[in-house]
Order: sequence, then structure tokens, then C-alpha cells
Amino acid sequence: MKKKRDYALSNQWNPWRKMLIFKNILVIFVLSLAINAQGQQRTKVTLDLKNVTLNEIITELKKQTDYDFFYNSELAKSKGQISVKAENKEVKQLLDEILPKLGLEYAIQQNLISIREKKTIELIKIEGKVTDEKGIPIPGATVIIHGTTQGAATDPGGKFTIPVKPDDILQVSFIGYKTEIVPIKGKTKINVTLNPTAENLEEVAVVAFGTQKKESVVSAITTVRPMDLKSSNSDLTSSFTGKIAGMIGWQTGGLPAALTEEEMNTKFYIRGITSFQTGANIDPLILLDGVESSKLDLARIAPEDIETFSVMKDASATAMYGARGANGVILVTTKKGEEGSVYASARYETVFSMPTKEIDVVDPINYMRMYNQALLARDPLATPKYSVERINRTASGKYPSWVYPANDWYKIMFKNYNTNHHVGVNIRGGGKVIQYYASVNYNRDMGMLKTDKLNDFDCNITNNQTSFRANLNIDLKAGIKLVINSSTTIDKYHGPLESVTQAYQLAFNASPVDFAPLYPGDDTYNWPHLRFGATESETQINPYMLLHRGYLERTRYSTTNRAEYIHNLSSLVKGLEARASVSVSQAGYYTTGFKTVPAKYSLLNYDFETGKHTLQDLSSTSYRALTIDKDAQASTTDTRVTYEARLLHSAAWKEHQTSLTAVFQASEYTYTPIQKVLDGMPQRNLTYSMRGSYGFKDRYFIEGSFGYNGSERFAKNNQMGFFPAGGLAWVVTSEPFMASTSRWLEFLKFRASYGQVGNDGIVSSPRFVYLPTIISMMGYKDPESGTGSGQLVARKVLSYANEKIKWEIAEQVNFGIEAKLFKGILEFTLDGYQEIRHNIIGYRTNVPANTGIEYSQLDNIGKSRSRGIDFSGKIQHAFNPDFWIILNGTFTYNKVVYKAFEEASDKPEWQRKVGKEISQQIGYIAEGVFQDQAEIDNSPTQSGDVMPGDIRYRDINGDGMINVNDATFIGYPETPRIIYGFHGFINYKNFEFSFAFQGSGNRSFFMNPEKLSPFVDDHAMLTAIYKDHWSEDNMTKKPFWPRLSTYNLIKHNPEENWYAPQSSEIRKSTYFMRECRFLRCTSLELAYNMPRKLTERWKLQNVKFFVRANNPFLISNFKLWDVELGENGFNYPIQKTYSIGLNFSF
Repeated sequence: MKKKRDYALSNQWNPWRKMLIFKNILVIFVLSLAINAQGQQRTKVTLDLKNVTLNEIITELKKQTDYDFFYNSELAKSKGQISVKAENKEVKQLLDEILPKLGLEYAIQQNLISIREKKTIELIKIEGKVTDEKGIPIPGATVIIHGTTQGAATDPGGKFTIPVKPDDILQVSFIGYKTEIVPIKGKTKINVTLNPTAENLEEVAVVAFGTQKKESVVSAITTVRPMDLKSSNSDLTSSFTGKIAGMIGWQTGGLPAALTEEEMNTKFYIRGITSFQTGANIDPLILLDGVESSKLDLARIAPEDIETFSVMKDASATAMYGARGANGVILVTTKKGEEGSVYASARYETVFSMPTKEIDVVDPINYMRMYNQALLARDPLATPKYSVERINRTASGKYPSWVYPANDWYKIMFKNYNTNHHVGVNIRGGGKVIQYYASVNYNRDMGMLKTDKLNDFDCNITNNQTSFRANLNIDLKAGIKLVINSSTTIDKYHGPLESVTQAYQLAFNASPVDFAPLYPGDDTYNWPHLRFGATESETQINPYMLLHRGYLERTRYSTTNRAEYIHNLSSLVKGLEARASVSVSQAGYYTTGFKTVPAKYSLLNYDFETGKHTLQDLSSTSYRALTIDKDAQASTTDTRVTYEARLLHSAAWKEHQTSLTAVFQASEYTYTPIQKVLDGMPQRNLTYSMRGSYGFKDRYFIEGSFGYNGSERFAKNNQMGFFPAGGLAWVVTSEPFMASTSRWLEFLKFRASYGQVGNDGIVSSPRFVYLPTIISMMGYKDPESGTGSGQLVARKVLSYANEKIKWEIAEQVNFGIEAKLFKGILEFTLDGYQEIRHNIIGYRTNVPANTGIEYSQLDNIGKSRSRGIDFSGKIQHAFNPDFWIILNGTFTYNKVVYKAFEEASDKPEWQRKVGKEISQQIGYIAEGVFQDQAEIDNSPTQSGDVMPGDIRYRDINGDGMINVNDATFIGYPETPRIIYGFHGFINYKNFEFSFAFQGSGNRSFFMNPEKLSPFVDDHAMLTAIYKDHWSEDNMTKKPFWPRLSTYNLIKHNPEENWYAPQSSEIRKSTYFMRECRFLRCTSLELAYNMPRKLTERWKLQNVKFFVRANNPFLISNFKLWDVELGENGFNYPIQKTYSIGLNFSF
């Protein structure tokens, strides 16, 4: 009997069927509990009391309701006796009836009712300041009149103003600090110091599926303050590098808008890249309010919306995510509502944006002279392309620019700067039952492209981004809560039909003299359209025409909705809590293109006396007006639905603390449009995970966790993966023998962890790696002769089945130390780690030819090792209430090498990857340039038309020839080993100053000579080449550029040294390799908070004006372009911005 093969997880995975049953039960459970919770709080009473005191009435109210009472018993007793009769009446209604008769009043806050004597007193205005235990002001602290919802929030300097009665009591609170009750007693100035609680956000770490006291955490977790991520860039990820220890990142461009992840300007990874297979998932898992999200969604969060931002870096931190945790996890929670008076804030910022550095090209006159020199450099008998008369006429400036063009393409195509606008509004507040937070943010970002005033449409980039967020906490009854998070972001993009990067590249690789950008109309021709300059050569492209070929309208929307039901079950088991949630996230992308067929002309003749001229039409097809470009239309939608159930328990007795977390999670991902059958099948994953921890004397901690995951990508025997982890921590300063150090050493902890986490994103295609990929081939033949007509259908195997393929496993070890010194003035965290990445998928290379296998087979054949350190430190000190500073620094070092890699058996040792760094490049070692023919004759033979001034290479294997066998590993990897940064905040009275710097090192990049080569296809000439190239007058050993030529440099070098498709891996040399080492100032900001006396007149809580500069300057030895771009120097440039803005709250 033939065994039936299961092709989809939906047909073979019994746990998935269980998940569907669980989903239905979960929905019914949540709905039933939510309905049951309504109206359960005891707020009604039945009384029949005669001749009793108010004290006796309150005692009875306490018995029948869930309220507590705050009152003066002597005052209540002094009011005499009264009679009360009520049946099933609300407490508030009863108090409204009896207290006014006694000359009393009341206020309710949560479950507390305060009663006091009613007085008619004039209000007084008090001012104050709220600081932490170190004297650092606390912005956003809530200051309310006890027993009411009337109050205010502190401004960025911790200051507040509030009208009160002389005998009122203030209640001052802030998340993570003990609430302070402060009697006013007629004072007009009050300063309040808040002390941290166990839940202080500085002392609590967000961990997988929960939170823990920071001192008990055994994992490597970095927490970032949201204010440190603020920037004038509408992309949040642009501010990560240098501010997050363990984060490796760099910028690849400065596009004003990214609607796909490929277009994003920033690349970032946690502790480097350890998986080297093309198409493997190397990105961290991103969770926004517990929902898996994309890098684009993370980029679009406003810093003002963020409550906590944490990065989880080792196995003990990420093991509960199992299959998704191998590359680290970023956890972001947004702000929630708070009970109390409404607090609203708004911001507006105008941003002026321009390139950090412009690429410098030689002027048109010298371009023509150097072009002629390049011809003669290779052939002394060559005829110059540009005559002396033409050069002189162009230089004179007496003739129209379109007759003798002298184009500065960059100035023709790009503005000096562009203006962007950012607006945001948020509101926070709530009552006893519902607390809310809501925000709206709008960003308008523009490009720098110029559009001709006579064109029918705008070619410049404009992106209008609008985001909405609403978070609700609903207290259904005591111990039962419903949390709802909803967010939506919409991008509306308008931009050129062609790639902006391509247009930017052409601005530096188009001839400045061979044609004009545009030709004017004349008496012969009307003006039906723009007349773009061109030549008959197809290799010469008018970049200005390219921009005006059409435009794109693109829309992207992303929405995430999550509902979570929280039930405190302490009535059943003390410390027990159950949670159930469902989330739906969806992203859609739509694009429509509009194109024209531009009209191309060249100047046929020109009358120098009359100015009359004739244009020659070079267009291969006639001009066509704007129409829809069907090839530029697209529509995609992806949806992810996740169901989650959690059970949490914590307990403490004597000197012991325990906690237990159990999680079940199931997700389903769908994508449209459906191009093939597999696209229509939902992608499904299951997760069962658990964590248990134990602490003793707040000194010794141990924790264990695991993730048990299911993935559809593997064969049945390998679908489930088990990923355990564990850790230990020792708080040394809790030991009795450390008591003598408490004056200078406040906190010292050592921790260690070990574990395994998985990655099922081992390759992007095929989806089911254990199945073969077979395609159909169509052809025509004669049944007898084998030629001519007649249909032939054949099958071809592209990839072979391999049911043994399994999960990629990251085995991680981490050692860490945390310390606080000098009463919290100095604190630091240092981690050292190693990761061995097992089972990296790859194609087998050493397959015997007699097997008949045409293509290499996928298998788990690779292994890598990552080692590094993460360091973060902070200094904070308040010199006095008006002067305080916070300084932060980070340092990250990461090195990743191949530990196992299947390579051809005949590959030389110096080209083998094992032991070498991932992303380290292979190429030739250049030894300068040949100085004369004798040096060429006495050197190893190398192919190409070699002359003095051409590059000389090292003969690695000593065979007397320069060929593919002489390539070796060169330079540093393309991913930086070192990332560091420091940033700070200084406050003096009403002034604030902040700064940030970020640096990078041990990263190499290759300047592609084909993109730099002048004159090839009439490309422009960079000034750097003009100033320093080899010639008989500049016979230096290693000039910036070798001998000039009008040919591609492949003609004068070994073929394998360049971008040859047949040897794309061995294509580079040290001659054009540079180190990407720099220090960049990423932010400078000066702000001024308006005095209270002025803001009160405007009925505002706080008003702050600020000026900010992002990326204002860069320190680097590399001067050709912004060095952080690396080999992408001709990408749309990184931007520096100068902005002015206003923040105000009320």
C-alpha cells in the first residue's frame, strides 16, 4: 500500500486542531467572564437605622459595600444622631441625602470615600516641584487633591501649579514610586520627594510575558528611556545605534519615506548576524504591546507614545519565544491610561533637511580636458574627443547653456534643502472604571527633487504619514480587567516613477557637457511638451528626463488590535492570575504608476548670429501624455491572528520568593495576492512555554524556562522543537560581609545564563523545506524528428526533498555584572557572551557526480560562533534642585566566525571560510601600482592591458600568475564589529541641553570602481580622482586612482577582480577597500521651558521651545561621501536636519 504524503501542516498537525478547539473555548470564556463581571462591585445598601451616629452608619456601609472610609470620627460623633432608611440604594445617592444636612461633604477616589466638613474657603495657588530620591526632577508625575480628580501633571522640570484650599491634602504619584500624601496647611510652595517602590521602572525589568524586579533578573536585558530615542527623524529606528548596548546597526541612506522594509534607511541587529544562509531570518523579534510586528511598524511609533523599551539579548531572556527568539527580542509597551485629571500634550516641529555630505565632481571644463588626457594616457596617437574651441567656448559663458552645456546635474535635479513637518497630540486620564491613553501623530516628509515648472505633474517625494493610537484599561470589577490596545498607521506616498537612488547615481555618472537637460522652444515648434536633451548613444541617459518620466502613488496601512482579559484569582489561590488575549494585525500596500514617453532631442544646428536653431527628434516612439503604468500597479495584504493564554503565579513567604509563568500561543499568517496554491495556505505556529524562578533572601536567584514550538516548515518528526534555558544571579551587596562597602557600593550583582533558542526561518524559499520543488517546462517538437511543432511538457526538479532538515539552534552562554556606586551616581552593566549557531542550512557542495543530482541539496551543514561584550553606563547627579545632569554611554563588540561550512574540496586553504568572519570579503591584495614597464615585466603575469600606473597584485600561491587562486580574505567584515555611543542631558533652571554621539569601527567596505570610473559610458569624474590619479607627473606608489582610461578598468586588471557574474564572490581588492570608522554627532538640542507665571496666563501647564540638530557633523578620514553609507555611497544621501519646535501641555 502506498503511503500517503502529507503536504500541509493543516492536514497532519493534530496540535493545530487542538488549537482551533482552544480558540473557540477561549473566546467563549472571555465573553462569559466579561459579561459576568459587569455590575459585580458592591455599591448598594439596605438600611433601617434610627437615632444613630454617623460613625454607626459608616460601620454598616463598610459591611455592605467594598468601600473604605477616611474621616474624623470625633467630627462624625459631634454631628449628633440621625435616622436612615434605604432599600437597595447606591451609597453615593445615600450620602448625597444625609451629609449636606450635617454640614459635611465627601469625595470618592477608587474604593476610598473621604468625608470632611463643608467649608466655603477661597482657593489659593501653590507651586511645587517633584523629584526622585536623587534630586532628579520627575516629569509627568500626577499631583491631585486627595479625594478628587482635580489636579495637574508636572512639567519636564518636575514643576507644577495647582489651585487648592488651605486645608486640602495633595496626593503625588508616579509609576514605580511610592505615592506621597502631603497636607498643604496653608503653604504656597511645596517640594515633594518620591521614593522608588519595588515596581519602579528603573528597578523593574520587562521580561518575556511579564515583569520582574530588576535585582532578580538573571538575563541580559537592556532598558532604554523613551526620551533617549527622540529625534527629528520620523523613523524611530534611526536613533537606536549607539544608544542600545548590544545593538549593531548602521544607516544605508536617507530616503524621506520607506513603505517597505527593503527601503528602510537603517539596518539593526541584536548581537550581530550569526546565520549566513541567504534568505534566512536574521532580524530580531519585535513585539509591540505583546503583538508581533514588523520593523516598519516599529519605525513608525512616536517616542511620546512609548512607556517602556527593552531589548532581550540572551537565551534565558528569549527562550520562552522558542522558534522566534534566536535573533533577540525587542519589547515595546505603549502608554496606558491613569486615573485622575486629564493630561494632554501637543508638539509641533518644523524640520529643514539636507545631505550630510555631497559628492564632489569635477567642473565641466576640466572634465573635457581630463577626458582628452585619459584617451592619450592609453594611446598617445588618439584623437581628443573635445576640441580646444569647444572647451574655450564652454568656458567663456557667452553662449546659451543648451548650446554648450556645462551641467551641474546635482544642482539641476536637487534642491539645497527640503522642509518637513511633524505634529503630535496625546491625551491621558481616566476615572475609577476606565483609564485611557490616546494619540494622533502626523508627519509630512519631503524629498529634495526638483520638478520643472512646465511639467504637468510634481516629481518630488511627498509622504504624508498619520498614526492613531488608543489604549483602554477597563476595570470590570475588583480583580477583573479588560485591556484594549488599538493602533493604525497610514502612509500616502507620492514620488518619481524611477528609483530615486538611480536618479541620484546618474547625477554623478552622466556627462556634464554632451547634452542639455532641456531645450527651449523656437519659432518652428510649438510647446506641446518638455524637450529633453539626449544623444544617439543608448548608454547616455539624461537624469533630468528620468525624473520626469512619471510618478507613483503608493499607500500603506497597518493596523493592530488586541484585547486582553485579566483575572486576579487570588481568592482561589493567593498570587494566581489568568490572562487571555486575541490580537489581529494587518498591513496593506497599494501602488499605482503613471508614466509618459518623454521627448528626446539633440541640437542639429545653431546660428550664432541670429540664435535660430534646429532640434533633431531622437525619440524611438512618439511623445505620449501621462497614462497609467500597468507594470507599476500592485496590491498586497498580510494578516496575522494570534491567540494567547497565560497563567501567572507569584508567592513569598519568610525569605523565599517564587514565580511561575505558563503560556500557550497560536498564530496564523495569511498573505494576498495568491500567486500559487501554497500562498493560499495559512502559515501556522504553536508555542507552549513556561518559566519558573526562585529567590532566597533577595540575594540568590535561580530561573529556568523553556519554549516548546511547532513549525509547519519541517517534516513530521522535526516539527516540534524544545528550547530550554536557565540562569543564576547573586546580589553580592546583600551579603552581610558587604555591609562595610555600602557607603560607596550600593548594588553589585553577578549573573550567568545558558540556553538554546530556535529559528525556523532558516531560508526564505522553499516554504516546506522537506518537500521537493518541481516545475513544469514547456516546449514544441515534432513527434518523429524531435523538432518543429508539437507540444512537449517536462518536469524539472529545482530542489530535492530532505525530511531530515530541522531547526536552526542558537546555543548561548552569557555572563554579566551590574553595579551602582556612590549612592546611585554611577551605575553600569557589563555582559560577555558566546553563541554557537547550529544547523545552519546550506547547499551541499561535495556531491559525487555519479549520483545524477543536477542541483545541490539543502541540508543542515553550517555552524557559526559569535562572541562579544556589551557595556552600558550612566552617571546622574543633582547639584541642586535647579542643576542636574544625566550622562549615558554604551560600547558593543561582536565578532562572528564560520565554525563549519561545506566547501569545494579543491579550494585553497587561504580561501576557506572556517575560522574567518561572516561577511568578511574575498579579494586580491593590492601592492600599489606599477611605476614602469620593467616592474611589469618582473612581476607575476596578470591578464588585461596592463601599463605603468595600473594596479599590481600579490601572488599568494607563488605560481607566477595572478588569477582566481590568489584571492584571499581581506579587510574587516561588512558588519561593524564595534559600535559605541554616548549621550547626555543637562538641566539648569528653565534651560535644557542634550547631546548624542555615535561611532563605529572595524568595518570595511569596497568602493566599486565600476561606479567610480570616469568617462566610461561618458560618466562624470569625481574631484578626488582629478586631484590624485597616477600619471607621469604623479608617479606615487598608491594614488587614489590608477592610470586614467576611457575603458572599464576590467580591461587593465585580472577579470576575477571585478563584478563578474561567474565569480561574484572573488571580485574585490584592497586597493579600493576602506575602513568605515567614524564618530558622528547624532543630536544636539537646546530647549527653554517658559516660566509658570506666563503659562498660567495662557491656561497651559507647560510650554517648551526647542531647537535641534540631527547629524550636524561627522569625524572621519574618508571624505568622498558619508562614510557610514559604506559601498552604497551613491544611495540617496544620509540627511542632517535642523529643526525648531514647540511642546505644550494642559
